[in-house]
Amino acid sequence: MLFVVYYELDPSMDPSAIIDAFQKIQEANIQAEKWDTKFWYVTPEYWGVAVVDTNTAEDIAQNANSWRVALPGIFKTYKIAPALDVESYVPIAAKLVRKIKK
Repeated sequence: MLFVVYYELDPSMDPSAIIDAFQKIQEANIQAEKWDTKFWYVTPEYWGVAVVDTNTAEDIAQNANSWRVALPGIFKTYKIAPALDVESYVPIAAKLVRKIKK
């Protein structure tokens, strides 16, 4: 299942601390049941987005909390939600509209 992640990093974080946290997480070799990062972007303003393919709430919690453990206070905001491509979403929404607004 695809999920969209939106995050804002604390702008007072030293870039070297973020890099160190990334390396700690990589070295810990934490195994998710399934965690396939489709893309992951960050902006110079320290906010970013990612799309991941995963199946379990445990993997989602593990990912976010890995960062929080490696670097407490890293996130100002962290949001994750299931997502569909627009071509899949529109027919679902249209069907609901037809059923509810008969």
